[in-house]
Amino acid sequence: MADNDGTAAHLWPSAEQHLLLEAALRDGAPSVAAFRAWCAGVDLDADFSYQTVRLLPLVYENMQRQGLSDPLMGRLKGVYRRAWYDTHRLFHRVQPVVAALVAGGVEVLLVKGAPLALTYYRNHALRPMADVDIMVAPADAGRALEILGTIGWCAIDAPDADVFRFRHAVQCIGPGGAEIDLHWHVLYEAASDDADRTFRATAEPLDFLGSPVRQLDPTGLLLLVVVHGMRWNDETPIRWIPDALTILRRRGADVDWERMVAVAAAHRLTHRLGLGLAYLASTFSAPVPREILARLRARRVSLVERVERTVLLADNYRLRRSVLATQWVSFVEYCRYADTRGPLAFISGFSHYLRFRMKLGGRREILPLIVRGVGRRIAHRPPRVGAAQDST
Repeated sequence: MADNDGTAAHLWPSAEQHLLLEAALRDGAPSVAAFRAWCAGVDLDADFSYQTVRLLPLVYENMQRQGLSDPLMGRLKGVYRRAWYDTHRLFHRVQPVVAALVAGGVEVLLVKGAPLALTYYRNHALRPMADVDIMVAPADAGRALEILGTIGWCAIDAPDADVFRFRHAVQCIGPGGAEIDLHWHVLYEAASDDADRTFRATAEPLDFLGSPVRQLDPTGLLLLVVVHGMRWNDETPIRWIPDALTILRRRGADVDWERMVAVAAAHRLTHRLGLGLAYLASTFSAPVPREILARLRARRVSLVERVERTVLLADNYRLRRSVLATQWVSFVEYCRYADTRGPLAFISGFSHYLRFRMKLGGRREILPLIVRGVGRRIAHRPPRVGAAQDST
């Protein structure tokens, strides 16, 4: 699937991935037919992509519910059990972090995988994850990192004022290699107190292995899942699709569509939200109100979103091969944090962001670094065929 403004094909599931999603999410004969077609079209002895492996427990659970008898079910059962074990192990490794934060008076909001597994899938096997996403208030982020340090956890990148300004989260590693993402904003695209207050005001209670925490309500979680999924990746990020459908199947009646659109509009996220919801409705008959889809389609795409989709919805592999295109990626990222008091403030802020992004000591190092990068690319570029012929 590709939208009419040239969205990269890799944004959407491939034919093979679509069959796997059908096997995981459909009921009855269509799901079994999709499973058999997927099996016939792939090399079952080859390595699967990470995105595929994360769907296999859901496929197994659905095929078991359909009463399927197939030799592959034994292997899928092994994947299912391993996912169940890995998620339990991750949660138990992260539990001391959550308990320490709560004991230290830090309000914890769990986002993404953990609340999805506990509240919506209600089965640790069905939502594999590599880490747990923990959000604290920006004012508590420094203290939270100090608390983590006392129990053997450390941030991969030492947070400073620029990290807290230009990032929404930092990855932390704990004993045994367990991982968490410590957030101080829910969304990278809406790294503001206003957005976070909206999410926090409607958050719901959640028990995480004995610790009282909070989780996003269905409206906030669905918005996060769709917007986070609507971005290009080397491996098409298909996990958002079962996540979104599971939210709608469990708590669809509790989704406040008007509030979702209002939050998306306030933070210039309606284009990607509209793309994702339209895909769910057209491909999997998700119960998204038609008037909501029509309103999102009719909205004028903001300037920030038009600039952003040249990166987030495009083939990043091509962009990363060019030094100048890499700087364009940085510019697009900066637009979410830009100082809008005037052109000079904007330019000064962007140079500061580039220095941060490139991990340089000062802004004067930016231009020489770019020039050297361009020079290296030119030096390693293979000669044109015509040029090679002229030299012989």
